[in-house]
Amino acid sequence: MMKKILYNTMSLFMILGILSGCTKMDNTYKEFVVPGGLTYAGKATSPKVYPGLARVKVAWLRGSDPSVVNAKIFWNNFADSVIVPIPPTGDTVSVIIDDLLEKSYSFVIRTYDPKGNSSVPVEVIGGSYGANYQAQLLTRPVNSSLIDAKGKVTIQWGSADISNGAFASEVKYTDVNGNIKNKSFPTDLMTSEINDLKPNTSYQFRTMFKPDSLSIDNFYTSYSESGFFNFDKKDWKVIDYSDQYSDGDNAAKNVIDGTDGTRWHTANGASYPHYVTIDMGAVRIISQFGVWRTLFDSPGGDDRAPSRIQFMMSTDNQNWTNLGEFNFNNLINGEQIFPISGSPKGRYLKLIGLAGNNQFMTLGEISAYGF
Repeated sequence: MMKKILYNTMSLFMILGILSGCTKMDNTYKEFVVPGGLTYAGKATSPKVYPGLARVKVAWLRGSDPSVVNAKIFWNNFADSVIVPIPPTGDTVSVIIDDLLEKSYSFVIRTYDPKGNSSVPVEVIGGSYGANYQAQLLTRPVNSSLIDAKGKVTIQWGSADISNGAFASEVKYTDVNGNIKNKSFPTDLMTSEINDLKPNTSYQFRTMFKPDSLSIDNFYTSYSESGFFNFDKKDWKVIDYSDQYSDGDNAAKNVIDGTDGTRWHTANGASYPHYVTIDMGAVRIISQFGVWRTLFDSPGGDDRAPSRIQFMMSTDNQNWTNLGEFNFNNLINGEQIFPISGSPKGRYLKLIGLAGNNQFMTLGEISAYGF
């Protein structure tokens, strides 16, 4: 019985000691305890970072807490920050942060109510782009620019730098009324058309990029010049020629049908010079000619093409200007280019074969370039 009383007495003292310790602990941490518990502002919901050129946009859903009046965004390990007022209405909150280096950032967002209570921090990762990204961008090339007699330009595009975010090509030109125009064409189009280019002028082009689908800025390559136009031969007509072996496979008109797989074969009994006269359908400024020997009936190439040729040009098919005489290599296939100086203007052109391996000659194709 005595042991039981002693045990109960010891238990009572232990309980009193614990209660006394708790009272002292409460007094120690009393200043850190908020009556009724801590109060947090509603946090930023579903934040996103939208990259740009030396800047980003940070945005998030406004949330359902009506007491939130502003937010603070920290980055660079809290060394930099910006205060963002929260509008009383609207679904989203956003801010542009400028003057950023080209790198990835960790942005920490805290929201606040009028009493200064903050939300739990929310982190979102994103970055900006700059000179390093810009330096690796490649202009989508133009494979050819074809212009017809009515002035319609058809641009044949090469491959676009899709992996780096190329999404469109922009073309800058002067229209028929003298206005500067800019048109953009998606990179999934292989051909594009311009129908109002000012006659005898060229255009410039560049490629547009987005490094990210969320990017707030477009990036551009430098402008490139279009260079010469290839004149559309669907407008051309052979209006005169010196001679031909026969119509059909040997006709003079075959030199403007768009392929060196056909031929013009002059008459066997005829001798140099041989000529063909072409109406281009519109007045052109000539910068260069292209000539091919034929592959017809001779896949390796026909060396009976002329070795010496001459070009002439006229505005009326009566008065002719000599554009020069040139050596033509009748031993090689493919287009041979002959630059023309002085930017001569005319509608009619004449190619003359002056000399070759035989008295007759064969020829595959003729093209002209300019404005």
